[in-house]
Amino acid sequence: MKTILISLSLVILALVPAHAQNPRNVLIYNLTSTDCGPCSCMDSILGRIALPDFPRTIVLSLHGIGSVFGKYQGDSARNYFNADYEPSGFIDGLGYDTPHTAIRDSLAKRYATSAEAPVKIEILSKTWNPVGRNVNFTLKATNLGSAMQGSFRYNVIVTENNIRQQHRTMQGCCTPDVHGLPFRQDYFNNWVVRKMQYWSKGDSLIGPSWAPDHSVSRTCTVHIDSAWLPENCEIVITVYKKSDSLYKSNIQQAIRQSVTGGVGIAETNTTADGIMLVHPSPSKGITNVHFSVAREGNCNLSVLNAAGKVVQVLLDHRVSPGLYNAEFDAGSYPPGLYLCVLKTVAGITQKKMIVR
Repeated sequence: MKTILISLSLVILALVPAHAQNPRNVLIYNLTSTDCGPCSCMDSILGRIALPDFPRTIVLSLHGIGSVFGKYQGDSARNYFNADYEPSGFIDGLGYDTPHTAIRDSLAKRYATSAEAPVKIEILSKTWNPVGRNVNFTLKATNLGSAMQGSFRYNVIVTENNIRQQHRTMQGCCTPDVHGLPFRQDYFNNWVVRKMQYWSKGDSLIGPSWAPDHSVSRTCTVHIDSAWLPENCEIVITVYKKSDSLYKSNIQQAIRQSVTGGVGIAETNTTADGIMLVHPSPSKGITNVHFSVAREGNCNLSVLNAAGKVVQVLLDHRVSPGLYNAEFDAGSYPPGLYLCVLKTVAGITQKKMIVR
């Protein structure tokens, strides 16, 4: 009897498909805004409820045109979405949006009913050039399931975390958070789409059919703007079946990679507090202040004019260790010399900034 059971187990194992170890990474197109009251609710739910339960989930935050982030090239993708809710989360290009109040339950259902991805995406090689600020990589996409019909495309998206930006809530837009999470107008933004390498429509991968076990390789060079902190940037690679609109283009699989370091997600170690870069300077528009915090504690980042008067407080609360990017609108102030001053538990550092 024991021999029969062992033989039966071997038969069952032989029938398990080879792609059983290719778990799906669910992708969420997060339609949000820095001018939308409920959008902070969506960020809170994603960061504090959904992602801790489903850490494989990848978020792409697309901000509205009225938002301070709305100028980024990647936000043109919003034109391809038909949102019924505000804010909305579109999961895996399934053709409909989910309100922020139900995003966690929708994620749970997606993982339960479609745990395996039919396509495997691998990064074969990756290099980061900090001088030219280019990341070069080669990817391979393989159909692990049965033959698939249609036009399949891919895209490479650059996101940045820990961006400090004031959120302006429009009148009549502020609504209570039904989950009881703190409502925040002023916080660090994560998953912000800085760039879509092939714009909103992506680039052709294979079609009109994709045979089983067939692999397709592509090489790509992505430039990281000087305003972005490369250590906080990730590259998200998506493979999807083309439809008449992006939110109806089913995601076959998505992966993410760090910009810096080799293949894999790099960890950032901060050893000292301080302002690393003020860019651009001279400036007459959005200026990015890159700073690091090595120990958890209260942090104050302020901009002072030549007379030593504080003209704007960019940050004043407790933060965790890490690298951060604060945005300052220099175009709102008269030309002249200014100081960016960072106060932490370790002391005070400062850098000059010229507004023209």
